[in-house]
Amino acid sequence: MAETQPAATTPPAAPAGTILYEDEHLVVVHRPAAGEPTLITFADLTFRPKGDSIWGQEVARKLKVNAIGFVAKRENWFPAASVAAAAAAVRGALRGPAVTYGYSMGGYAALKYARLLGAAHAFGVCPQGSIDPRQVPWDKRFHQHHDAALLPDMAVRPGEPGRFAVLLADPYMPEDARHAAALAKGAGVHWLRTPFMDHAPVWLLVESAFLRQMLDGILAEDLPRLTALMRARRHQSPHWFRHAGNAAFRRGHLEMANRLWKRALELGLSPGIAEQDIMRAMRLRMRALRDAGDRDGATAVALRQAALRPEDFHSQARAGHALLGMGEFNAAEAPFRAALALRKNVGHVYQGLSLVLGSQKRMTEALELCKRGVRDAPGDGKLHVHYGHLLLNNGKLDEAEAQFRIVLRQNPSHAKALLGLSHTLAARGDRAEAIAVARQQVQDADKDPQAYLWLGQLLLFVGEPGEAEPVFREALLLAPELGAAHIGLARALERTGRLELARRTAAEAARRLPEDEKVQALYSRLGPPDLTEAEAAELAPPASPLRRFLRAFFSRDED
Repeated sequence: MAETQPAATTPPAAPAGTILYEDEHLVVVHRPAAGEPTLITFADLTFRPKGDSIWGQEVARKLKVNAIGFVAKRENWFPAASVAAAAAAVRGALRGPAVTYGYSMGGYAALKYARLLGAAHAFGVCPQGSIDPRQVPWDKRFHQHHDAALLPDMAVRPGEPGRFAVLLADPYMPEDARHAAALAKGAGVHWLRTPFMDHAPVWLLVESAFLRQMLDGILAEDLPRLTALMRARRHQSPHWFRHAGNAAFRRGHLEMANRLWKRALELGLSPGIAEQDIMRAMRLRMRALRDAGDRDGATAVALRQAALRPEDFHSQARAGHALLGMGEFNAAEAPFRAALALRKNVGHVYQGLSLVLGSQKRMTEALELCKRGVRDAPGDGKLHVHYGHLLLNNGKLDEAEAQFRIVLRQNPSHAKALLGLSHTLAARGDRAEAIAVARQQVQDADKDPQAYLWLGQLLLFVGEPGEAEPVFREALLLAPELGAAHIGLARALERTGRLELARRTAAEAARRLPEDEKVQALYSRLGPPDLTEAEAAELAPPASPLRRFLRAFFSRDED
C-alpha cells in the first residue's frame, strides 16, 4: 500500500525480510520490528513477489510494527493448503497481539485465515466472501480466477476471522455490499460503511497515523470508536471527497461532483489524480448516455463540465475531444480554444482544434494553427506528423516533407512519419525513394496493415504486381477485413495473368465484406470463378521448401 513521502526526506532503510515459507502459490516474508501489534498482511490482486517486499510495507515501517506479509504469485485468493502449510512458521514469528489486514483478494484472506495464523483480530477492506461461481453466482468479477482444486470451499465461517473482525465496504456498490452483508451475517464480521468509495476505501487508510488509530480500535474491540473514526474520516480525507465526486458525476450530478473535487484538492489531493479522475468520469458518463441513445445528454455533459471548470485545462481539453469524437464540430471549438488559452504547449489540443477547423472548410486557419502549434509545442512528434499530413493534403509537399523529417531526425523508425514521408515522395513523383521508405517502415515498425497496404499499392502502381502480391497477403494476415488489401491482391493476381485466382480472391472478399462498395464493384467486374477450389489451388504460387517439407512430414502415413 503506497504512501506519499515528503519530497526532501529519504526514508531510513527498512529491515531486511526473511522468507518464512514459499511454494508454487505464494511466499510469506517476515519483516521484523520491535513494535506491536504484529501486522499480518495479504496482498491484493495485482501485487506480486519482488525480493522481500510485502503489501503494506511502508505503513508497517512507519508504525515500526512487526510485519509478516503473504504475497500471492498470481490471482489465486491464497489457497487454504498453502496458508495452512505456512501457519506454524507465521505463529512462531508473532510478537504480541496480531491483526490480519488485506484489501480485496487480500481482504478475503485476512478474514478467512486470522484464527489459523494465531491472530485474534482481522481487518478486511472490500473483501469477497467467495469467488466460487457456485457460492456467489451474482458476482462475476472474479469467477475466472476460481480454481476448485485449490479453493474447494471458500466460505468464511464463524470464528475464522478471530475474536473481533472489521471490514470496510461501500453500501452503494452492489457486489461489495452484498459480500459485506453476507460476511456480517454469516461470520460475525462488523461492517463499517464507506459510502461512495466504490472498491477503493483502502485510500482512506494511506496515512499511517489514521491506520494506527484503526488498529488500536480493533485491538480494543471498540466498535463505536471505529464507527466514529470512519465517519470523521470522511471530512478529513481528500480521497473520500475525490471518490464521492466521482460517484456524483457518474449519477449526473455535475455541480456537486465539482464541489467535491474542489474540496479534495483543498485537502491535498494531487492535481494529477484529480485530472485523471475528471477525464475518466467524463468519458464514462458520456459513454453511458450515448449507449442509452441520449446523444444530446452526452453533448450537454461535455459543455456543462467545461462551463463549470473554466480554469481547468483538462476539463476543457476533454470536452473538446469528446465533442470532436461525437462529430459535434461546432460545439468542440470553444472548449479547445479555452484549453489553448490555459496551456499553449499541448500538441493534442492543436490537433483537435485543427480537425474542427478542417471540418468547417477553414483550412487556412487550420494550417496556421498547426504552424503555431509546432512552434509552441516543439518536439511533439504526433503534432508534427499531423501537420505534415495537413500540408500534404493541401499540396504543400516541401513543407510536408520538412515536418516528417523533423520527426525522423528524432526517431528514425517513427512509423507514422515514415508513412507520411513515403506518401509525400510518391505525390512528388519520387516513386523509387517512396518505395524505399515504405519498405523501411514495414521492416522497422510494428506490424501495421496500413503500412503493408501502402507498400503494396506503390508496387502495383509502378508495375511490380509480383512484388506487390506477398505484401498484400501480409496486410490481410494482419487485417482480414481490410477491403483495400483484398482489392490490391486481386489486382496483383490479375496483372500477373492469374485471372482465376483473382476472381476467387474477389469472390471471397465480396462474401466477407458485403457492405464494401469497392470490393463489390471489383467482384462484379471480374465475375465469379470458373474453377473449383481444388482446381484453383493448382494455380496458386508454389509453396516454399519449408512449407512443402512440413506438409509432407505431417501427412505421412503411420508406420
